[in-house]
Amino acid sequence: MSIKEEIQGPKGYLKEVREQYMPNTKIMARLALKKYQAEQQISLNKGNIERNADEILKGLFKAETDIFLQKNQEIMLRLLPYYFAVIYSKKDNNYIETSERMSKLLDVYSSCREGTISEEDFIVSISDITVPIIDIVSFSQKQSAKCRVGETLQNHLAGLLDICDIKYETQQRKTEGGTVMDFIVPSLEAIEQMPDQVINIECQTTLKDRFRLTTGKSTDGKIKRYLATITGAGIVTARDLNDFTVDKVKEIIIDNNVTLVVLDYVKDNIINTIDKYIDNIEKGVKNTRSSVTLGDAIKLKKLSSNKIISYTELINRDLKTIMIYWDGENK
Repeated sequence: MSIKEEIQGPKGYLKEVREQYMPNTKIMARLALKKYQAEQQISLNKGNIERNADEILKGLFKAETDIFLQKNQEIMLRLLPYYFAVIYSKKDNNYIETSERMSKLLDVYSSCREGTISEEDFIVSISDITVPIIDIVSFSQKQSAKCRVGETLQNHLAGLLDICDIKYETQQRKTEGGTVMDFIVPSLEAIEQMPDQVINIECQTTLKDRFRLTTGKSTDGKIKRYLATITGAGIVTARDLNDFTVDKVKEIIIDNNVTLVVLDYVKDNIINTIDKYIDNIEKGVKNTRSSVTLGDAIKLKKLSSNKIISYTELINRDLKTIMIYWDGENK
């Protein structure tokens, strides 16, 4: 078994260390909420969320990122001590290479005590023994972060909806074997009663081409479909600042009739991009990387006020309207 398999394979000891020092995503969301409220010296309530959901959501992402980096550092620091304390003495054949490296570390320690190794040789030896392990763990943690962040938006959005008393269900299927929907507002049962008064929200932390999976999820054409994302703000990665092309926005809004939910200033940036695109076409400036016609661009501009919305608008306008309808039905 290679050192990589020993660390992150099915029986890898990295998993055990993660379980001790890295909470699951739902717990991380609660920790982020607590950290955000402490830093802002507020207690989130329905009123401040309805006024400023976008800034709050951005703050929650930042708080969780800070916590993740701290926990990640703990994992990096505790991995080898954990191995030494829990696994090394057992002479487990699943971890032969790691144990050999641990033995070498102990030999270096003995040489230090005996004064038979120079400072330079000490540094070289420690680096030679530990760097391969650190590299593997560091790369694995980066991959883990990418997987975890996919649930971050859903967790924080659920937290805001809870505080605002908005009824919803998560991870529901309309039919057995059907696609799983991230959010159904107010419930899966409501689809059978009045599907055009039901909202399906799918969450994507970033877009790339995965938004096509989201736009094709809903199984009932009458359900109001929404794609919520945090991309375009440089929060998850600096590269997502240019994630919204006119072509991509057209595909979401016009081709798939999906409402796009983004942070408020990202909405402004998208609309400015559409305006600039229209202006360039009218001036005869051709965009060789886009296939959107002037007619579609103008249609996109007209739809943008209703089909590109902020999180504050989502909660105050769209979800509130749905809840008013169902509250009235239940009276």
